[in-house]
Amino acid sequence: MRQLMMIHLLDAIPDKAAPEGFFIRNWQPGDEESWVEICKYGLLGPDATVNEWNRAILGQGHLDPKTDTFFVCRSSDGAPVATITGYVRTDGVGDIHMVACREDARGHGIGEFMLSRAMQKLRAELPGDGHRVELTTDDWRIPAIVGYLRGGFHPVEYDEGMVERWTKICDTIRMHGFEMLTETGEPTGIVL
Repeated sequence: MRQLMMIHLLDAIPDKAAPEGFFIRNWQPGDEESWVEICKYGLLGPDATVNEWNRAILGQGHLDPKTDTFFVCRSSDGAPVATITGYVRTDGVGDIHMVACREDARGHGIGEFMLSRAMQKLRAELPGDGHRVELTTDDWRIPAIVGYLRGGFHPVEYDEGMVERWTKICDTIRMHGFEMLTETGEPTGIVL
């Protein structure tokens, strides 16, 4: 089964402040192990190594971790607790990639904050009409999906069964009124 896809048309990006006790910074050399440890919370298996960093981050065409990968850190000790990557792919489409947060840091609004920052960066890099940002996710990542919907992303109908899957998710989270888009960002006429 293919992952769910979501598109943001760069029209309205919520401006979220850093949650109290946290700050955001770009990747720095040596952060690879922190990234792996954070991504073990929902994205990577428990045996993941820096090889996953090499594949998922360094293996992407135009991705520069110095400018495209962010960490949210605790103000008290500077320890990274969450990560997000936002970059422009070789096809000129923005991509939100590898979003994860340690379980012990959840519930503070970190996800919505770092999504807001990554989207603001991408909007600056993709000015003008017709640009979009995409992401893929899994049906079971309900808290992430809620954050993406609140952040202005639209569900995408790009494969068989997507309408039914998205309807089930919207019913589960009790959030409705989202217009589905095609994978090129055009409205489908379906409102969930």
